[in-house]
Amino acid sequence: MAIFIASTKSISRSSGQSAVASASYRAGVELEDKRYGKTHDYSKKHGVMSADIILPSALAAANADIDRSDLWNKAEAAEKRKDARVAREWLVNLPYELDEKDRKAIAHQFAQTLADRYGTIADCAIHQPTQKEIDRGADPRNFHAHILFTTRCAEIDDDNLIILTDKASIELSDNKRRSLGMERVSHEIKEVRQIWEQIANEKLAEHNHELIDSRSYAEQGIDIEPQLKMGSVATKLEREKYEQELRKAEKAKAEGKHYEIDKTPATHLGSINEIINERNELVWGAELAANQKVNDFADQTIADLRESKLFIVPAAPKPEYKPSTVSKDELEQAESVIEQIKQVRIQRQIAKEAADKLERDRLAQQKRDIAAQEERERVLEQKEKQQRQLEKERDQIAAQ
Repeated sequence: MAIFIASTKSISRSSGQSAVASASYRAGVELEDKRYGKTHDYSKKHGVMSADIILPSALAAANADIDRSDLWNKAEAAEKRKDARVAREWLVNLPYELDEKDRKAIAHQFAQTLADRYGTIADCAIHQPTQKEIDRGADPRNFHAHILFTTRCAEIDDDNLIILTDKASIELSDNKRRSLGMERVSHEIKEVRQIWEQIANEKLAEHNHELIDSRSYAEQGIDIEPQLKMGSVATKLEREKYEQELRKAEKAKAEGKHYEIDKTPATHLGSINEIINERNELVWGAELAANQKVNDFADQTIADLRESKLFIVPAAPKPEYKPSTVSKDELEQAESVIEQIKQVRIQRQIAKEAADKLERDRLAQQKRDIAAQEERERVLEQKEKQQRQLEKERDQIAAQ
């Protein structure tokens, strides 16, 4: 089934980022960065299916035009602060159930909707996982779109050229938005996520696919346990083990032998996450089974009403569904493991808080010791000063 991903982040100078470099990487092209005097060349990047500039409808109607290099160099030039936000990115997951044409259509529709909503210009790049990424364990269904937006509104000047003017409303601080009678930025982002949900679901429903939901699992009432953060070291170890297993399988195949790839995680974190994933699949299967019971009951009720001729309801096409058989023992066993993981997390948090308190106490004591030492040195210096003054007075008396 399709999954919901619609996240946003700022491209900011404070993080060492450049709008030109970001656009070059996402579009897989070579761009000259005039501000920094560099050329970013990602023309050999694989996995870029398309990359298009999308103008607000008002500018498109006026036959305005701008190329990628000019656009993002203007975005950089429009900002004077050294910590300025120079672009905003929206990353959306494109349902693999749709074909390439439909995936591109909904990505462009989403980009156009936001461009018109904020008056900004979008640069929509659609990516697919490369074979190299798939070989490393990436999901081959991971089609997604990186959509870069200017942080400033776009207008046409007297020479019919596109210029970037004021900051878009989504880029304003919460204080500024409040003074203008607007909701917080977090509320704005939630609305944009719902826009993507609506656009994607319209196309999914058109082809009778399952719909996506912008709400979190907690908001949906589904007890999904988040996996532990792996970190760079554990992730590297897992990837190296998988690549080693692939090499063994390829060698065995070349020798005409069969080799079963060992999918056992290489790290303790990987093992825990595998257990969490298995438990989540059981919970999700139970949720689907419960939903199916409700749907079956509703279908039977409608069928009974049709038979009694109380009202006529046209029969709707039903998607194929294979109910999941969930063992109660399996679910209880998984829940037991998850409970142990939760207890470990609690203990870690308690240990961290205790360590933080010890560190705060140590720093406070160090501060007090330094202050006491400074006070002792001040008193000693004062005494030495008084002694020098006394000796000076004695010398003057002796001289007289």
